[in-house]
Amino acid sequence: MPNKRQPFFRSSRLISIVTCAVLFILTGALQACGGSTNATSNSGTTITIAYGQYGPPPYYEQQWLDEVNKQFEAAHPSVKVKLLPIIADETGYYTKLALMMRSSNPPDIVHEDSFLISSDVNAGYLLPLDNYLNSWPEYKQQWTPSMQQMTTFNDHNYAIMTSTDVRCIWYNKNIFQKANLPSTWQPNNWADIISAARAIKAKEPDVIPMNLYSGVPLGEAASMQGFEMLLYGTNNPLYNYSTKKWVVSSPGFKDALNFVKTVYNPADLLGPTNDIELMPNANNVVPQQLIPESKLGIDIDGCWIARNWQPKGTTPWPEWKDVMGTAKMPTEFGQDPKYVTLSGGWSYAIGAHSPNKDLAFEWLKLAHGKDLLTKHTVLIGGTSPRKDSVDNPSYKNIPMSAFSTSLLEYTHFRPGFPAYPKISQEIGKAMQQVMQGQSPTDAMNAFSQAATAIAGPDNVEQKS
Repeated sequence: MPNKRQPFFRSSRLISIVTCAVLFILTGALQACGGSTNATSNSGTTITIAYGQYGPPPYYEQQWLDEVNKQFEAAHPSVKVKLLPIIADETGYYTKLALMMRSSNPPDIVHEDSFLISSDVNAGYLLPLDNYLNSWPEYKQQWTPSMQQMTTFNDHNYAIMTSTDVRCIWYNKNIFQKANLPSTWQPNNWADIISAARAIKAKEPDVIPMNLYSGVPLGEAASMQGFEMLLYGTNNPLYNYSTKKWVVSSPGFKDALNFVKTVYNPADLLGPTNDIELMPNANNVVPQQLIPESKLGIDIDGCWIARNWQPKGTTPWPEWKDVMGTAKMPTEFGQDPKYVTLSGGWSYAIGAHSPNKDLAFEWLKLAHGKDLLTKHTVLIGGTSPRKDSVDNPSYKNIPMSAFSTSLLEYTHFRPGFPAYPKISQEIGKAMQQVMQGQSPTDAMNAFSQAATAIAGPDNVEQKS
């Protein structure tokens, strides 16, 4: 800004220069808010996209990106899209992406694990998309509230979910028949699950009645697919978004631990023995060995495990479609909303320092249109976050697609805050403690103390 004493108003030429400068500053400020029109021509513009490339080919993400970019460049002849693949494992990808986003030449568009959005927002890497998304009616029409909430942090939305997943109950129909249980089964509450497991134990003593992932070695498989599937079915959260505090003690937390204790009670064991359940790779042993070998009756697990049984999967099993049934996970007492699931997934976001924000959002809109996003889901064999993908014939060919999509209205997700990974470890400890004989009350109290130390006393609360 010029010095107040400087008589810049005496020169019309200088007035013109200052006016242009102000317009330039205002234009840049509007672009930073995410909702402006680029002031300069797009001629010769290149937008860049950073994404992860894992393992051996085929690289399905790249195949999809190539198709999106082909259509985008056809619609914008003066614009080129450049892919920036990051070749690394998942952890390495997070590190390299962060380095790229803090560089002097950051990417315009980034592939974001929805779980890490909050930390990347805190680091100043991502652009809020609220203005853009408000101008695109399809978004609120086709992405469920939970899918929108997954990419929201501090009341601003920073990304669009591209892929997601859900969890459910699998059951073996042949084992159910032998246990005099229905071949079409939908438990109405937790008691129904325990009752079915006990019926299997009574009739088929050589079969493991049920599996609920639990204990420290399994990490997120235990805390997310096990404990949180239970906790959110009690209508008690792990994190209170209204008060912005972790809920470190609640009746629901205790009830969830009590369910774990019931499954792993050595006097009436319904789950796998510790030598199986406390293996770090138990979440591979279950779908790749125990289920196809008909050694497990009920499994609370991800809908995606059917990929193991496909012709090119780790354990091809053609009979699975006839043998295996699926059910929704009920709430504790069958109270509204009656069912519960947990979701994770990946999204695409715009870098906070992108010089091409408007074009980047045009790319996001195209990529997340019904046909292209459904193609992405078909390539990776996942669950589409768009509700209308179920109308696509190719999507219907994905095993479990219609069922998985129907679960999205009940979904919850992990609190994506920096404290969560450590709190998740404490959940695993609490589960393992009750497996080994500690009371749910004592295990919850130990968790409460540990979580309070992690998050800080001002950031936790207890519900009675």
